[in-house]
Amino acid sequence: MSVKPLIVLGKDRVCHVCQLGSRLDERVIGALVIYLGLEHDVTVHRDAGTQTGRIVAVEPYARHRIVSGRQHVCTILVEPESVTDTSLNALRSELNHPATGTEVFGNLLDFIHDAGRNPATMEKTLRGLSFDRLIFEGELEKRPLDQRISQITELLDRETDGLIGADYCGRQISLTASRFRRLFRETTGVQFRNYRMWRRARSYLRLVKERISLTQTALELGYPDSTHFSHSIRHTYGLPPRQMKTHMEPSIFFLMDAV
Repeated sequence: MSVKPLIVLGKDRVCHVCQLGSRLDERVIGALVIYLGLEHDVTVHRDAGTQTGRIVAVEPYARHRIVSGRQHVCTILVEPESVTDTSLNALRSELNHPATGTEVFGNLLDFIHDAGRNPATMEKTLRGLSFDRLIFEGELEKRPLDQRISQITELLDRETDGLIGADYCGRQISLTASRFRRLFRETTGVQFRNYRMWRRARSYLRLVKERISLTQTALELGYPDSTHFSHSIRHTYGLPPRQMKTHMEPSIFFLMDAV
């Protein structure tokens, strides 16, 4: 397969193809992480043990480290607040089954091949297309969110300032901070603090190709300084931001807001 680095950014999904190599630090990503080795198996190390396979799925917010050699790897992120627990757990179990082969990602593999050859045509193809149908050939079951919590998640998508805490969010929907945190966890399945940290680090994916300094990037994303920014990005992705930027700049970018 002819493969070129690419990244597809959706509202609650990410698809990234690149050579991850074997030098990544441990990472903690706020999504179900699916690794698909495009040439051979990948190996994932975590506290629960080591798993090797052509496809390895890691639960959201689990600390882990991937080793993949020189091959290209497709990394798919599915954010848990957008999918029911039942659907997310079933997907992870299916993909981690030893009998599951790469044919389950037939549409995706065709897209990766075609995007490398003709990105302009593929960008037109993506318009209005469901991300889940592209990746999974079907729709994942959407998690029903309390309308008040949806208001907060939309706020945090627009505003990545780390000063926006539980007190502020609670006031926006007429709840105390403690009641807000409890409702947020019950509704999304994610602790508010973890969600906020992930969404801010995730926002870096949209800025990684911008021709601005890392200091400017840190401030735009609401980090108090470049040191906090660097620590957060390395903790999340296993690479410091400068190295991550260099790593991702050759990628073909597609924005796909429809899930």
